[in-house]
Amino acid sequence: MTLFYMFRPSLYRRLSMPKVLLLTLLISLVSLLVFPGLYERTVFLFSRNSDDFLHSQNLRAITEIELPSKLSTAKSVDPPSPSPSPPPQKCVLPPLQLDDPLMMSFVRNQRAIKCPFATSEWVHVQNGTLVYSKEALASVGQFSCDVSPLLRRPKDDNVVQWGKTIHNFSSGTKLVSDFFKVECRLLNRLAKPTPRVPPEAPAAEVRGRPRAAVGPPVNSVYDYTDILMGVSPGNEAVWSRLRDTKPNANGLSGLSVLMLGFDSMSRMSWLRRMKSSREYLVNRLGGIELEGYNIMGDGTPAALFPILTGRHETELPESRRHHRGAKPVDGYPWIWKDFAKVGYVTSWADSEVTIAPFNYRLLGFSDPPTDYFARPYYLAVRNNARYLRHAAGCRAATPKHRDWLNWVKDIFYMYRDHPKFMMHFYATLSHNDNNKISIADEDLKSFLEAMESHGYLNSTILVLFGDHGARYDKLRATWAGRLEERLPYMTFRFPPWFERKYPHLMRNFRTNVGRLTTPMDIHETLHDVIKFDGAGKGDINNRGISLFKEIPLERECRHADIQNHWCACLDWKQIEKPETDADAQRALQTALNFINNLTEPHRDLCARLEVEKVSSGLVLQANEDFLKFSKALNKDGRLPILDPLSKANIRESLVLYQMTFMTKPGQGLFEVTITHQGKAVWKTSEKDISRINKYGEAPSCILNINRQLRQYCYCNSLVGKS
Repeated sequence: MTLFYMFRPSLYRRLSMPKVLLLTLLISLVSLLVFPGLYERTVFLFSRNSDDFLHSQNLRAITEIELPSKLSTAKSVDPPSPSPSPPPQKCVLPPLQLDDPLMMSFVRNQRAIKCPFATSEWVHVQNGTLVYSKEALASVGQFSCDVSPLLRRPKDDNVVQWGKTIHNFSSGTKLVSDFFKVECRLLNRLAKPTPRVPPEAPAAEVRGRPRAAVGPPVNSVYDYTDILMGVSPGNEAVWSRLRDTKPNANGLSGLSVLMLGFDSMSRMSWLRRMKSSREYLVNRLGGIELEGYNIMGDGTPAALFPILTGRHETELPESRRHHRGAKPVDGYPWIWKDFAKVGYVTSWADSEVTIAPFNYRLLGFSDPPTDYFARPYYLAVRNNARYLRHAAGCRAATPKHRDWLNWVKDIFYMYRDHPKFMMHFYATLSHNDNNKISIADEDLKSFLEAMESHGYLNSTILVLFGDHGARYDKLRATWAGRLEERLPYMTFRFPPWFERKYPHLMRNFRTNVGRLTTPMDIHETLHDVIKFDGAGKGDINNRGISLFKEIPLERECRHADIQNHWCACLDWKQIEKPETDADAQRALQTALNFINNLTEPHRDLCARLEVEKVSSGLVLQANEDFLKFSKALNKDGRLPILDPLSKANIRESLVLYQMTFMTKPGQGLFEVTITHQGKAVWKTSEKDISRINKYGEAPSCILNINRQLRQYCYCNSLVGKS
């Protein structure tokens, strides 16, 4: 039987608005007097506006209100009938904990980096010019500087040399090179000793591991020496291309793309160690973090190749050192080539030389791959370290990571009105120890603040990411550590106007936050920036799906071309006989004890529940290959070692059980998720419990005392009456 059955939507449409409102008020007052229990089940229709009220969909809700089966002074509210819902997500992401005690045991506070230096830096780069420091002039007196441009040997990614020295380079003069050596002497110096090493010393070739460089940057002729990076305004090759090409009309508004990558940073590690910059990025700038971003292979190349080429390394031409037919990586389908074709300034900047992702195992680049290419600078700094004698992690009085960030601002300043694609990667702080990255937390925040205040981010898609999580043996020996390795940090930030202009794209992007995503998806998203391919729902048969399309709920690792041992998705498995399975019974007892403990303070009112019947039991755990994974077979990372002992030795493994059962008295039907961690920890919480059938008047005795217990309480007064 339904209330107001005789009042059809068609009748309402024949009445004027005042009569509709009057009739509704009259019906509501009568119903409250006759059926006081309905107050708990209905809402005041007056709060809706007239248009919504007259809509037939809303009227349908009025005609379907059910009468209570019993009436009492205090009435309960049954859980709402489930509406049709989308199919459950196939890839269930692991419930990693930010404050996991085992993972927190690896966190160490770091002291701020100090760069002791005898004086303030004598010179610095400012907006494409070399500037003499006022502080240095005041403290050491007048000086004059010579500048030697840094040159990359043609067709060689491992050799640099100094160009012809420009003497008496005045303060405020435009840079003639992006990277250069600056050597200064005091003007009041009385004598000029003979240099320890002739400036004409030949270039030293670097193969794999860098050795001493091309002539010493420091000798006793000079009082101050440094190697600096900036952006020369005279790069005619870039300016000429920018004049001749423009972004695609069907691209996403000519937006710049700035990608800042950090080695070995999982999502959870970033949350634990980069709190200040993350708070600004997410809460102030509105960054969107991808929670299901899954790696596709071992190491940095396995993360970067799919992003930058849309392919795995095995699908690209042979470029490994000491392999037959190997060639440099220039011929790869790098996405920065596509950006350059439509008028973008491009840059690739990796802070490491020896372990650089395209040089450690591979042959690197024959020619500079982008308009701005930082490897020559870092080669020179690395090769001349023993002459410069700077503190670890420092260039003169400046932390190296700050130089790396400042170069981004230099490029943005020089090409403010032109779109840019920039992929910059920093491994120096986090590669061997995640804790050290926290040294850069405040500097990264300051960098983001500066980029925002200068307006650079208003035309830029900003991406901060990790290539993978930490890969240390101690972490890989833990369940959480092994999962975190597979779930690196990945955050996008869009200008505020972008969401207003493209709400459908951002709606899809936000939907994908909790879906399974991969580096291949990032590649497709970048292609949409160049040439938009439409929104809608992504094709599950494509291993790469733009994040501007909705990732299908049905997507699993096999659809995304992720091998099992790299897949962080958990698998649901049916427990065949939950009534006799020991672990299922332990999970069931944990759930029942938790529910009874909630009502224990009111045992005089609420009956102690027992299990009447178990409907189903599911276990959720990582796949077998993931559990057996030990490490890659070799440094190429292409083949895994799957070892049963690795599974047996995992510390603090985590398994989830989902038990559906009926309780007595009262026949309450519950669905509860129980966590089993390690050997002895079994736990659940209220948020993990769902009452999935109606409880009617069963909790009427507790409603006026503690309404939060209504789905768990069956009143003692009703026992034996049904």
